[in-house]
Amino acid sequence: MVEKKDELTDAGLELSDLHPDHEKHLCHITSLRNMKTVGALSKDAQYLCVVCGRAARRAVNLCEPAKL
Repeated sequence: MVEKKDELTDAGLELSDLHPDHEKHLCHITSLRNMKTVGALSKDAQYLCVVCGRAARRAVNLCEPAKL
């Protein structure tokens, strides 16, 4: 999956350019260092992001969620 992100960066795009709700995603929230929120959204995780490997309770909080 790293290749996919590298391709986006090479094209001058960021993940946030591709999906408008990126501010709800754990990768964005982690980049803001809001770890209390990250912990709350990750508790009892049901989904895994295939891009970054983060886990979340709800799919809406991940860029590319896959059910665990």
